[in-house]
This record gives sequence, structure tokens and C-alpha cells, in this order.
Amino acid sequence: MTKDNFITCAKLYTPNLLRFSKRVAGNAIEAEDIVQECFEVLWKNKEKVEMGSAKSYLFSVAHKKIMDTYRSDFMLKELSLEFDELKTGPENKDTEQLVQLAMAQIPVLFKELLVLRDLDSYSYKEIEAITGLTESQVKVYLFRARKAVKEKILKLETV
Repeated sequence: MTKDNFITCAKLYTPNLLRFSKRVAGNAIEAEDIVQECFEVLWKNKEKVEMGSAKSYLFSVAHKKIMDTYRSDFMLKELSLEFDELKTGPENKDTEQLVQLAMAQIPVLFKELLVLRDLDSYSYKEIEAITGLTESQVKVYLFRARKAVKEKILKLETV
């Protein structure tokens, strides 16, 4: 990959990568850091990455960075604090907040798959390349993720 190819990748993929990271991480600053780290990794591995596979490579790196971030205890504590803040008021029961609460309670991989497929409309093959899962695993996990969100919403509505 040349310098010009790298610049082209940055122009083409930064908005999608940022949107994906923001939706999964839930924090704009964290998402910007993840995107920057993705491009740092791409630059370090520019000799190994072809222009045609740069998008998949960037999203794979983002996937790994997000998983690493969510493995830390700090992020888990922050999610529980957000959940406590959102559930305190009875006026906070609109649909969007219920979905956000439900999404905060499911595993990160499920959340990531839902964002990629349902919000960003990536194909199963693209998701397979990004996450390293097989296409059938992606379909099964998406089914489980949707079911988990539905169950969490039903629980939250009864609270």
C-alpha cells in the first residue's frame, strides 16, 4: 500500500469506521481513539495490506480494539453506571432508550453484530471478514442477539 492509497483509505473509510465504533463503544471520544488506532495499525502494516482488503482489515482491527476495550473492568463499571442513571426516572421509558438499555446489557459481540448488520447494513460475508466468524456463526449470533435484546426490552418495560 502506498501513501496515496493510505490517504484514499482514510478518506473513504473513516466515516463508516467512526460510525461503527461510536455505535458499539457508545462514546464519541472512545470511537475517535479507536479509529485513530486502526489507521496506525494499517500504516504499520502497509506492506502486508492490499488496497482491496483495506476496508475489511480496518474493521477487523476496530473489532479487536473494541473487544479489548470492553474486556476492561473500567468499561463494565461505566456501563452499569449508565444503566443505573437511565433506569432511575419513570419518564425515561421511551422506545429508543429501552433499546439502548437493552443493547448495553447484551454481550459486546452481539452488540457489534447488530450494529454491523441491522444499522450499517453490512452483508454476512463482510461481517465474516470483519469479525473472523463463519457466516453461519454470524447468523446464529445475530438471531441470539436479537432475541436477547427483545427479552431485555420486555423485562425493562415491566420494571
